[in-house]
Amino acid sequence: MTACKSLQSPCSACSPCQARSIPALEIAALSRQIACTGSPRPIMAAQVAPDGQVPEAVVRRVNGEHKHTNAHARDIKSRGDDTSIDEPWEVDPKLAFNDSYVMFTTKMYLYPKLALLWLPTFLLTLPYASLAHTYGSCLPVPTDHVRRGAGFHASLLVARLLLIPTFVLGLVSLVLDYVFYYLFGGLFFLLFVRDLKQYRASQKVIAPYRGGTILVEDIFVASIGQCLRNGTMEHALSFTTMLTVMPWVKYYINANPLIYPLKERFVQQISTSWHDLGPDVAHEKVREIISRSRQEGRLAKRMDMWRFCPHYPYPPPGRRWANGLQAGNIFTLLTHVTHGVAEARGVTEKDQFVLSNCTERPVWRVMLWYSNPYHFLSGWVEASITNGEPSQKDKVFGGEHPMWLVTAPSPLLSNRDSLTGPGVIDAFFDSWLPVIANEVRRLARGAEYAASMHQEVVSKDGLSRPAASVGMDKLSEDAEKIDAHRELRAAAKKSKTARILKKAGRHRVLRRSDLLP
Repeated sequence: MTACKSLQSPCSACSPCQARSIPALEIAALSRQIACTGSPRPIMAAQVAPDGQVPEAVVRRVNGEHKHTNAHARDIKSRGDDTSIDEPWEVDPKLAFNDSYVMFTTKMYLYPKLALLWLPTFLLTLPYASLAHTYGSCLPVPTDHVRRGAGFHASLLVARLLLIPTFVLGLVSLVLDYVFYYLFGGLFFLLFVRDLKQYRASQKVIAPYRGGTILVEDIFVASIGQCLRNGTMEHALSFTTMLTVMPWVKYYINANPLIYPLKERFVQQISTSWHDLGPDVAHEKVREIISRSRQEGRLAKRMDMWRFCPHYPYPPPGRRWANGLQAGNIFTLLTHVTHGVAEARGVTEKDQFVLSNCTERPVWRVMLWYSNPYHFLSGWVEASITNGEPSQKDKVFGGEHPMWLVTAPSPLLSNRDSLTGPGVIDAFFDSWLPVIANEVRRLARGAEYAASMHQEVVSKDGLSRPAASVGMDKLSEDAEKIDAHRELRAAAKKSKTARILKKAGRHRVLRRSDLLP
C-alpha cells in the first residue's frame, strides 16, 4: 500500500466540494458534538464532509498537526528531493569557537545544577515509576492497548498527585535553564555575533516546529510500557535525566539561535531489506515491538538490553496521535507520535501526510516539537516501510527513518563522532536498525532464521550500505575467540607463560572490533 503524499485537503482538490462551501457554524457544531459523543450523527457528517471526505481542520486536529507545520512540509515535499540518501552537508570550522564556548558554559552551569537537583528529583520520581510498573504488571500478556477505563483513571489520579513534587523540581530546573540560556547566550550574541539578520533567519528555521501537546495521561501510559521493558529504577533514573538535562541540551546546545546560525538538515537511515517478509508482515511486527504495551517476557528482557528502546503507545479513541517515550541508557525522551494504522473520526492511513518520497507504507510520524523541552532534538521524523527509491532499491521493504532536524553546521553538531547533533544520531541509528531488523525477523520466522539473515550496516555520511557478510555464525565464532583469549590471559598471569606471551606480542586482549570486517 502506498501512502498518501499530499497535505492538500481532499475537499480542496474536488470540484463538487468547491461548489459547496461549508458554513463555519456547522463545523463548530460538529466539533462540539464529537467532543461530547465521540462521533458525529450521520446526517451531520454528510453535511460537513460530502462524498465521505473529512475537512482539513478535522484531519489536523485528529492527527495532532498544525497548519504552519503542514505548510512547511508542503514546501519541502514540492522540491522532490531524493530522500533515500542524506542531503549534502558542509561543516563550518569557524563555528568550533562557538562549540567551545557552549561546552565550557554548559559544564560551568549544568554540573552544579545536577548536583543540587538530580538526586531529589530521582527520589521523588520513584513512587510514580513504581505505580506505573505495578499497574502494568496487572495487565494480561500480551496487551496491545491500555484501556483507559475507570481503574486506569483512578490510577492516573494517583499518578498526577505523585508527580506534583517531581514537576515542581522539574519546573525549578527548567526556569534555571531559561535564565542561564539567556545569560550565556545573550552574552555571546552581544560580544561575538551581533547579527540580528542571522538571529531572525534562525528563528524562521525554528518556527515550523513550534506547537504540539503534552498530556499526562499519555505519559503515564508510556511509562507503564517503559517500566515493563526496563524496570522501575531504570525508568525513574531516565525520567529524572529527561526533566533535569534535556531542556538545556535542546535549547542551549542543539538549537540556539543566539549562538549558532541555525539550518534544517535532512538525514536518512534505512535498514537492510525485509523483502523476505513483505511490507505488511514487517509493518505488523515492528508495531508489535514498539507500540505493544506489555510484551511477552523474553522479548521484554531482550529489549531491556537495547541501547535505545522507544515505546509509542496506541492513541485512545478519537485521535490518531499520542505522546510516547524513547528510552536511552540513562535518559528518556518525550515525543508526539501520529500512528499510521490508527483511525478516528473518519481519518485513516490514507489521510496521513508522508514527507519522505521513498515510503511504501507509513508506520509513525514522530514530531519533535521545539516547544517540547523534553526531547533534545527539534524537527520532523518518520518511521516507515520504504521502497528505497531511487538510490537504495536493494533495501526495498526495509525500515526507513528520515529526519528533518533543526541544527547548525558546527563540528559539535555535525560530526558523526560528536556528543550530539544529527551526525551522531545518524551514525547511531545505522548501528541500531540492524537490531530491530533482527527482532522483526525473529518474531516473524524464529531466532534461527533471524540469525541467518542478520546483516550490519557500514555507517557513513550520505549513503550507508549493507555490510558484505550475512548471518551471525561468524559473529558467534568471533565471540568464542574473544572468550578464549581472555581465558588465556587470565591463566598467563598465574604462570611463567606471561613473559612468553608478552614477548610474542600476543598479551593484548582481542576486541570484537578487531575481528569484524
